[in-house]
Amino acid sequence: MKLRLQITKDRSIRFISHLEYARTLMRAVLRAKLPVAYSEGFNPHMKLSLASALGVGVVSQAEFVEMELKEPVPPAEAAQRLRKALPAGIKVLTADAVDDHAPALMSVAGGATYQVVIPATDADQISQAVGAFNAAASLPFTKKAPKTKAGVKEIDVKFYIPHLEAELFGGKLVLRFDCRITPAGSMKAVDLVNALNKQYGLALPVELADIERLDLYRVDDLGRHEPMLAGAR
Repeated sequence: MKLRLQITKDRSIRFISHLEYARTLMRAVLRAKLPVAYSEGFNPHMKLSLASALGVGVVSQAEFVEMELKEPVPPAEAAQRLRKALPAGIKVLTADAVDDHAPALMSVAGGATYQVVIPATDADQISQAVGAFNAAASLPFTKKAPKTKAGVKEIDVKFYIPHLEAELFGGKLVLRFDCRITPAGSMKAVDLVNALNKQYGLALPVELADIERLDLYRVDDLGRHEPMLAGAR
């Protein structure tokens, strides 16, 4: 059986890497004594994966982990055992189970909802920039891509983020948006802030951006959002 859980990455551990986060989960699975399966061969690996990698410094209420178990364990029991084994900074929110042949979680994630809070004061300039962004058909942006030969990659921000919601109060700009996830990749919230600065002459301090992933979801054939987990236990 495949066990699937929605977990968090809280502010106290926001600066650990994706690899460190995954290793922390694996150690907790061992402490919880869950009958997790391993790959075969000379260097067996725990059959555990995360649905979508999260950037360093980003907080999340919607991380999803999937693990294959050698024998069935009721999701509620597995979740409770894991809660006791996890360190501060990671909480188990929901759990579900599916057949071993169900598509991997990372293959069905279709989008994510983000919130970005960043210092800002010029309400008129920001209002004009957000209005222009929402009205634009496209917004080309060149981002760093260290794994490519050129070291950069040009993307259309509007393909990934069609619409922005913005609110400014108390010297803080709050941006909320949905970001598309495709088999070829997605884009980072920090790249959106950089694109807004470049395209509309804003001076938002990217290094002070407080970024949180609020949701991760599937997308059906009609473009409707569906939960990653069928049940909540």
